[in-house]
Amino acid sequence: MLLTLFFSDLESQVHALLDAAHVVTDSMNARGGTVAARLQNIPSRVREVAGHGAHEGATRAVAVVSTMSGADYRQFQPVFPEWDAAREEFEDLVDDLSIVTDAIVDDVSLEGVVSNVFGEELD
Repeated sequence: MLLTLFFSDLESQVHALLDAAHVVTDSMNARGGTVAARLQNIPSRVREVAGHGAHEGATRAVAVVSTMSGADYRQFQPVFPEWDAAREEFEDLVDDLSIVTDAIVDDVSLEGVVSNVFGEELD
């Protein structure tokens, strides 16, 4: 009787874990033929979403600078300093621009980024 209760409880826990895994993998639109494969696909899906978000933010930052300066930055080539004093100054500037960055992040539609990655409309 005790063994039957143990296996019954174990079975309900496995079903609960499978249900949770299906919710997560479905919401991430993870790919794979098995639950395990779909769970293993989640990190690449997260990287894909992060990449699209970074792209959207960088695009908006360039658009803001272009609008403010009146210059057309559509063809500009970004330059990143080598790892020396110039790079340290560059990184300090990046840190100092966090207020501007926050405003750009607030303007980025996270739902839009996710929708673009997964190709579906979110509620």
